[in-house]
Amino acid sequence: MHASTRPRRTLEPVAFRPPRALGVIAGGGFTAWALIAAGLAARTALGAQAEFKTFLAWLVTGLCLALAVVFANWTYAVFSMAYLVDRDTLTIRWGSRRIVVPIEAIQRMVPGRTLDEAHVSGLNWWGCHIGGSDVKRVGYTLFYSTHSSPDELLYLVTNDESYAITVLDQAAFAEEIQARAALGAVEPHVQRSEATGLAALPFWRDQHALAAVGLGALACAILGGFVFARYPGLPRVVELSFPALGGVVRVGDKEELLRIAYVGAGILGVNTIIGMLLHARERAAGLWLMASTGLLQVVLLAAAVVAFGRA
Repeated sequence: MHASTRPRRTLEPVAFRPPRALGVIAGGGFTAWALIAAGLAARTALGAQAEFKTFLAWLVTGLCLALAVVFANWTYAVFSMAYLVDRDTLTIRWGSRRIVVPIEAIQRMVPGRTLDEAHVSGLNWWGCHIGGSDVKRVGYTLFYSTHSSPDELLYLVTNDESYAITVLDQAAFAEEIQARAALGAVEPHVQRSEATGLAALPFWRDQHALAAVGLGALACAILGGFVFARYPGLPRVVELSFPALGGVVRVGDKEELLRIAYVGAGILGVNTIIGMLLHARERAAGLWLMASTGLLQVVLLAAAVVAFGRA
């Protein structure tokens, strides 16, 4: 693509925003579907007797709520997508992530209509294409795009990476880039990808931390499933040997045994949140706290087996 490199005006920051309506509507639809599913599952679980089916309803509620949060975050990212052309850099904004590309690193810009259609691997729905693809004549390319057709794509080939973005007025975009490139950079910049807010926590990039939380959640689910599955078969009044009271056995309502599952869920939530924040300051301490969640779930499961066996 060629455009005049003579600036028509003062080179102030310029924002190019791609079409986002289709992506936001589709993402909002997925979010609404997950919320509706969570609401239906919660309605089934609320007021129902404690049994394995009720546990499954609560489990579905939690999973659907988590899915709704994920899709809501992606939908917001589509809504906020923009390409910011500053004096020395092009910044691709995708939700809480910023991809900074020095303008001096851009070697060429290739209109999408001149290339074969690419199949993006990653986050892919109508009006949202975030991921990577091997594009002929360009190479491996990172997509931050909302395109509906290849004509809306513009490929940026740099020294290190290639990017595909959605720009409707490609001539104006190219003129802004080339006007700044002709003047040269005022200060050096490093090509990088960075996150802001909660997305910047190192927890999300630590495979060991993610595995620890996943194992803790799995152990908590097993604990809850066991308690709710065994609960209906108990008599209304049972002997309670948990917690241990120096050999004293209490007699009480069997609902007290449900607290074992509730305690497990509480430990999972509290340890995960505190562990994520602690991990940002001291990785080892955060990992130990998150790993202890799974160990505590195992202890509670053993206690539940003993308590239900003696009830």
